[in-house]
Amino acid sequence: MPFRVVHDWHVRTVAPLLRQASVRCGADGEDQEGVRRLHSRALAGERVTETEWAGALVPALTEVYRRAYPYADAHAAASAGAHAYAMDNDYGEERAAEFASFYAELNTDANARSFADANALANARALAAAFADADEHALADAYPFAYVHACALAVARADGAGEGRPGRYRAACERLADGLADSVGRGAS
Repeated sequence: MPFRVVHDWHVRTVAPLLRQASVRCGADGEDQEGVRRLHSRALAGERVTETEWAGALVPALTEVYRRAYPYADAHAAASAGAHAYAMDNDYGEERAAEFASFYAELNTDANARSFADANALANARALAAAFADADEHALADAYPFAYVHACALAVARADGAGEGRPGRYRAACERLADGLADSVGRGAS
């Protein structure tokens, strides 16, 4: 597959989808736009350095992974565990509820930050090297499915929790797949 397909897909599908999700969450989407601009340059045949890629990818991926993190589920689990601990240690209902809320917020915020930062740093380096060298094997080694999964989760969670999240996830996957098929079609012609 020509690497042009990868850049085309990011320009036409991935970056716009992530930017829309950012805007729905109240952000300006500029991090995603910066990555889109680099893919546009590469698509036009311009060489983009690994340093440029990494500089744009780290903040953009941090945002993607922050939104992809299952915050509500993790918060609920941490709260339930902390509440059970407090009740087992005779905190009383009011103090147990306060402790559970405080603990869940601290724990979940720290875990979400760690998840986003670690995934963004690791994946930004791998993707930056692959994009800079237009190296299909390096891209495959960067686990593109995991990245696509995180993108779809970030889009699905941009509208919050609730019953519609699985449908939003499927819709995001479909948009990403359809966009890739269109990019492959353009690359073949």
